[in-house]
Amino acid sequence: MASQTGGEEPAAQGVAVGALPARVGRVSVSGVSRIRAGFLAAVMAPTLGATTVQQAADAARDACGRLAALGMARQGRVELRQGAGDTIDVHVACADGGRVAVRTGVDVGGDEGTASVAARMNNVWGGGEYAEAHYARGTQTAAAFRTVLGAPVGGDPARRVELTAQQSTCDARAWGSHDDVRRSVGAAFRRSAGAVADEVAYAVAWREVAGVGARASPELRRLAGHSVKAGVTAARTYDSRDSPTVPTAGTLARASLEAAGLGGSTRLARALVEVQASRRVGASCVVAAGLQAGAVWSPGAVPLADRFFVGGAHSVRGFAFRGIGPRDGADALGGDVFYAAGLSVLSPPLPRLPALRAHLWANAGQCALLLAAPGPRADAARFLRSPSASVGVGLVYAHSLVRAELSWCLPLAATPTDQLRPGLQLGLGLQFL
Repeated sequence: MASQTGGEEPAAQGVAVGALPARVGRVSVSGVSRIRAGFLAAVMAPTLGATTVQQAADAARDACGRLAALGMARQGRVELRQGAGDTIDVHVACADGGRVAVRTGVDVGGDEGTASVAARMNNVWGGGEYAEAHYARGTQTAAAFRTVLGAPVGGDPARRVELTAQQSTCDARAWGSHDDVRRSVGAAFRRSAGAVADEVAYAVAWREVAGVGARASPELRRLAGHSVKAGVTAARTYDSRDSPTVPTAGTLARASLEAAGLGGSTRLARALVEVQASRRVGASCVVAAGLQAGAVWSPGAVPLADRFFVGGAHSVRGFAFRGIGPRDGADALGGDVFYAAGLSVLSPPLPRLPALRAHLWANAGQCALLLAAPGPRADAARFLRSPSASVGVGLVYAHSLVRAELSWCLPLAATPTDQLRPGLQLGLGLQFL
């Protein structure tokens, strides 16, 4: 009925249901076959603390995401029901996550191809724990085995602790007359928040330069044998790249510090930094720059397993794998300091071949033994001012799992001990300079 005063009727007032006060009386989860009461309480604690309907729904959806990230559940659905008195009940209905997963793959990187098989068991004891086993064999890796036992902290998949044990045997005769044998056990805490990831780890490693060949150099024979390292490593990574293989925007910054000497025969301090940045130019061209640098110091000789090596399709292109830096005869000895820098320009995707781009690049780097036996100032100046360098052109294939490069390389500057690889060079992997 119209108002007799001729005025307009008041508009209907909507009710913001999400903002209504609410007290959660009970939470429950269905569809998960194994879940401990204490773990469920930790995951659902934010839901029980909600004071509005919207907060309760958001917290329950976050709990669904945690269960999915831990492999415990999938297809989560949140249901809000009227509870006793003025409370609401929250129910999370989902399907059981996969318990066991097995995968096989072929990895290419570090100048070798590797075939691997891995098995993972999720939710081992009903608290999001996981156990993994990896086995690999390759063109240089005779055998590599790794086991991991991990668990989330407080039900949060972004914070976890891991125990690891691994062993590998690598045929290093492509760059040195020996085999590289490594065994280690360790524990680590990892945390991630957005683009930032932190890690603190303690590990005990037994390394061996074994199977020294008849043509081994005197210096390699001096470095042969066993070394035991026990130490702590702290690392932080910032990664805002839009792709881990061929980024077109974003930045990667990583830094790690290691201190060894908490047991074992090895005493050293080791620092490593890496920075990469990619920016679009124009419609779809990309300019990328990268820098890597590191230093390791020890009161005695730095073990071969802890030294830095430079050169190869993933490092300074146009040189052999581990082909830059100190050598004794045919044996690469590595260095206690190094740097490597790269600048590249990627063309727009090629017509009818959107995964391919043309690539123009320039690389430079150097590796030396300066800290263990400091030489004259001229040695440090030459290390900084006279890098080995190369330029080239080629094609880059972008895939979500791997990056492939075929480059024509032209070395421009080299030291007498460097091993050059001019002409075509193929690189496959994830990490490139």
